[in-house]
Amino acid sequence: MLAGGTSSLVLLAACQQPSAQEPPASAPAPTVGARTVATSSAPGSAAPTVVAVKAEAVPTAAPATTQAAAKGKFTYAFHTSIPPAWLDPQENPPQVTPYNFSYTLHDALVKPMPGKDFVPSLAESYEIAPDFKSATFKLRPNIKFHDGSPVTPEDVKFTYEQYRGASAGVLKAKLERIELPDNRTITFFFKEPFVDFLTIYGSPASGASWIVPKAYYEKVGKDGFKTAPIGAGPYRFVRQQAGSEMEFEAFPEYWRKSPSTKTIVAKGVPEAATRLAMLQTGEIDVMYMIPGDLLDPVRKDSKLRLTAPLGGANWLEMNPDGPDSPFADVRVRQAISLAIDRKAINDAELGGLSPIEGNWISEEWPGAIKRPPPPTDVAKAKQLMAEAGKASGFEVSQITPLPPNTSWAERVASQLRGINITTKVNTMERGVFYEKLAPGSERLKGFVIQFSGAPGDAASRIRENAVCKGAFSGLCVPDIDQRMAKYDGSVDLKERKQLLEEVQAYLLDQYLLIPLCRNVLSFAAGPRLDVQKVEEIIGAIPQYTWVGPWEDVKVKD
Repeated sequence: MLAGGTSSLVLLAACQQPSAQEPPASAPAPTVGARTVATSSAPGSAAPTVVAVKAEAVPTAAPATTQAAAKGKFTYAFHTSIPPAWLDPQENPPQVTPYNFSYTLHDALVKPMPGKDFVPSLAESYEIAPDFKSATFKLRPNIKFHDGSPVTPEDVKFTYEQYRGASAGVLKAKLERIELPDNRTITFFFKEPFVDFLTIYGSPASGASWIVPKAYYEKVGKDGFKTAPIGAGPYRFVRQQAGSEMEFEAFPEYWRKSPSTKTIVAKGVPEAATRLAMLQTGEIDVMYMIPGDLLDPVRKDSKLRLTAPLGGANWLEMNPDGPDSPFADVRVRQAISLAIDRKAINDAELGGLSPIEGNWISEEWPGAIKRPPPPTDVAKAKQLMAEAGKASGFEVSQITPLPPNTSWAERVASQLRGINITTKVNTMERGVFYEKLAPGSERLKGFVIQFSGAPGDAASRIRENAVCKGAFSGLCVPDIDQRMAKYDGSVDLKERKQLLEEVQAYLLDQYLLIPLCRNVLSFAAGPRLDVQKVEEIIGAIPQYTWVGPWEDVKVKD
């Protein structure tokens, strides 16, 4: 049984298990229905997590030759440097960030689109078998990659089998075989019922559905592909200055529609004040990520429009610097949580826009439990530190936030000094940060502040961040792994719900992952963005917080 203790829990190792704890009963169970239908013709609610699905064939858009030619240039400033790795969906991490570029350059068999999840894209239709042991996709006719080569079932098979990003473990462990019965059909067969397949494969919980060209990928290799990628999306790659700028050109033969704007330029600009200055002078058309101290200048500028879609939850991890870390004591971990003033962080970093939540998994995600916001109580925190024999505090090697969120780390470090815990802020490039989150001896030590909007459901978040071999996991608790393995093999709703709630309750009650604030991604748009409401093109796609669909972006002359 999952249970708590006061001092015997060792992170990154097996745990001792004292008394069991009751899981909360507040989370709604995913629902199983008879076969449901998903189409891309009209908006609707998200498909349930557990459901047999048949998506009917959706007509391809009118030929590009009947549409107006793309024109104009749209330029935006991203809030970090832009690593070339984000151009290869084969390596997409459990973060939503790279999907900004996946939606630009690539296309998926199935993906979220405005108003609806699991929309047929490169696939004309798909069907998940009622027993969840197979899934069949039928490609649209005459779809092409940017080099003119056709998108084939062989490309789909190659993409799945070679995929090495988020959720690759469960996707490959479940797979029995892939069959290609004709030149447009792909059928996946699973070793056992794979209830969560569509949730993982058809959302940014993984990049396995974003198809890469087999022949070209094998020719240039993974490094060459990052330098000169070829996709099947609305824009083709033109050039990049590694980390600082990328340019894309409209692909008129894109199946859905010929893009409205001819050129898209993405600039990596980590400095927020610089991004705002570029927007105010007209150098860019949209600014990503506005920190709290710049929200008022944006609101007061009549030429700018502000929107702030909710991002994912963020949280604090505690990774031991050595074998005798104070983090092994649950009282210390609880004291750390109590010392954090989330309202102050929200006000300063997010302009008070965050609905501070009590889970490290966004509460509307399927399977997530809801908890009230964690309290701030410095006196209680000091008492717990004293009980743990740490009244005088201790030093932690570093606190590393997801770049470029340095000020978040500075605020948390300042608050922890109130209970005599000292640390220094560690900064790095985002690509390096991702590399350092992989499990193993080289994983980041000390405190880590994770920001992740990688969608899917609660189980997807746990698989990648809280099991022994998760892509970004700093934890290894055998009972969590056992419960998640049982969850993945079950089709019993009550059992799945109970297992998922037990795992979440344990992680929260033992303060292994400490929720901070639900992130809010603020954007500002300049006058050239040709849309009636900014929300129609920013944050319009479920489980995706960026600009999109890119083929719908229009700019004024």
